[in-house]
Amino acid sequence: MTRQQLANKNGSISSSGRAGQPDALSCLPTSFVTRGVRTPFTTKSLRYARVLIGQSGRTLVSLPGLSGGLGTYEMPLETLREVFDLSVHDRMLFDRLITLEKFTPEVVREHARAVAITGVGGVALARAGITGNKEEKAARELGQLTLLYQALRQLGGNDVQDMKREDLLTMEGQIRARKALNRFAASAGLENDSIIDTLGEWSVLSAPVGLGIEGCEGPLRLLALGLQKLAGDVEEWSISEQSDFRFMATRVINAASATNDHAMRVLRKIDLWNNELGKVLKDWAKAREELQKDIGQLWWILDGWQELIDLWRSRPGHDRARQREIVEEIASFAPVLPIEELEKLEYEFWIDVRVNQMLWASELRKLGSGEIDADMVDRLERFRRQSA
Repeated sequence: MTRQQLANKNGSISSSGRAGQPDALSCLPTSFVTRGVRTPFTTKSLRYARVLIGQSGRTLVSLPGLSGGLGTYEMPLETLREVFDLSVHDRMLFDRLITLEKFTPEVVREHARAVAITGVGGVALARAGITGNKEEKAARELGQLTLLYQALRQLGGNDVQDMKREDLLTMEGQIRARKALNRFAASAGLENDSIIDTLGEWSVLSAPVGLGIEGCEGPLRLLALGLQKLAGDVEEWSISEQSDFRFMATRVINAASATNDHAMRVLRKIDLWNNELGKVLKDWAKAREELQKDIGQLWWILDGWQELIDLWRSRPGHDRARQREIVEEIASFAPVLPIEELEKLEYEFWIDVRVNQMLWASELRKLGSGEIDADMVDRLERFRRQSA
């Protein structure tokens, strides 16, 4: 979806402000850091919690739409165990998070995966974590081999053009590759074996993205593809729905498509490096800095969508009522891109998404209905005031 298409798809804003005015923009997070990192707690009321560092430097947990509320609770992370009856999984995850000084989607995902594979969150969560680790390891290793092969084809000269990727798994093939790349290193004024070392570092750095080749895709590339499929699936699902659910489905489709548009722009930038291997290897320090920046941005753009994609994938095939509930939940808690990521043309669209989310939250009352009693609400209010 192009930005102009996105603007054209946008409906009217259900708020007093218009795009570009402070009162309207105030419903959007200003930055990825202030939006926080999606934290996969299993306790029902915390499923869409995010952790962030507040303006005072204190670690906070953000709880959107709690018990059907219109707003978002922010409370000190250390008070979480005092307010909520956490599952064993969540206590273990909490103990890890409380020690962190910096929160990024990649770091939180790493800790969440480590807790999941222990099995304390159940067999399904453990199996998903173990399978995910195995698949990512296989993609990382194949990607490393493929990157080396691409470098060999681009830089190794005529002597190695007959080689196949599988040849690099043999001792003879590795010796030929090393000699060819060392010749390029000498011609570029680089040290012997520096190309091999740089390619190894490159493959580790880019592993979350991987390559656009079957079997070499990293988790972020797969997530972007999953986001595109989510939009297509929900669009097809909504065709036979009544108007109110089509309205919600349209917000899911547009939010997923717009987020995917941002993600794909960054992915294309990253993939361009693979077509300029010689340039990268001659100035690896500069390229590494750019790659780190782009990959970090991609983590933030896609943060929070994997759980929603998984939720949609888990939908029962013939239970239309449950499918509608899932669409409601995705529409209500789809991650909203922050102002720092947007151009002015996009403000109105995302304000519309967020305002409707706030209105739907008051009706859904899904996360904590029957679980948030008056005493807990009082404690939440007290802790929120303390964090202000």
